[in-house]
Amino acid sequence: MFTYTCGSVSDKGDARAENQDSVLALCGQAEGRNSALFVVADGMGGLSHGARISHYITEQFRHWWEEEFPGIIRENMDREEDIRELLEQEIWDINQAILAFNKRMNCRSGSTLSLLLFYEDRYYIENIGDSRIYLLRDQSLHQLTEDQSVVAQLIKQHRMTEEAAKHSIMKNKLTMCMGMFAVPKSNYYAGQLFAGDGFLICSDGCYQPLTKEQMERVLKEPELNAQEKAEYLRHRIEPGAAKDNVSAIVAEIVGKE
Repeated sequence: MFTYTCGSVSDKGDARAENQDSVLALCGQAEGRNSALFVVADGMGGLSHGARISHYITEQFRHWWEEEFPGIIRENMDREEDIRELLEQEIWDINQAILAFNKRMNCRSGSTLSLLLFYEDRYYIENIGDSRIYLLRDQSLHQLTEDQSVVAQLIKQHRMTEEAAKHSIMKNKLTMCMGMFAVPKSNYYAGQLFAGDGFLICSDGCYQPLTKEQMERVLKEPELNAQEKAEYLRHRIEPGAAKDNVSAIVAEIVGKE
């Protein structure tokens, strides 16, 4: 079985009064099998509702991993199609609860969701919004997720460059998020884990002020552990350039037991 290590940072950045991001980083065992769960939720909404929503999402997935996931394994429901279905059912339930909260409070609040699950030698991803998950493999950094945003659509249609998107007034306009749509449409990805893999799960407040090359150099640094890499990513953002909340989780595949 593979063993994993992780580290995380989350703060309000240089311009915001409050941190509305929430992060969850759990490594351990489920029914004797190595597993890990990582979540970044970037909340949005006034009156601190964004912070409340993102925290609710991470706590619900904490409960899922600690209380429900072991039962899934005991009942032999750990095939890929089972895991995907159960993750997406949890996303649906959480989204329904947020919709009910918004109706009760007469407000509009929501959150992105970037979720990465390690189970034995596989990884599983559910992604909603514009938080991202990257993979460092063979010393090269690749973006695994696709943003659900207006600028991402324009880039895909070759109507905007990635550099222009960083400065566009539409850069924070999402086409999907948790809590603002009746049907949460997540992007799902899965793949094989290999010794030496490194993953970065982060909010837009982390990746927007940095270049891909800057993030890659940090994640490739052999002298830093996962926690130090997460902290160093934050330090690489120039003072005053963190215009949004900054959250990052670094997760690494150490090797096999």
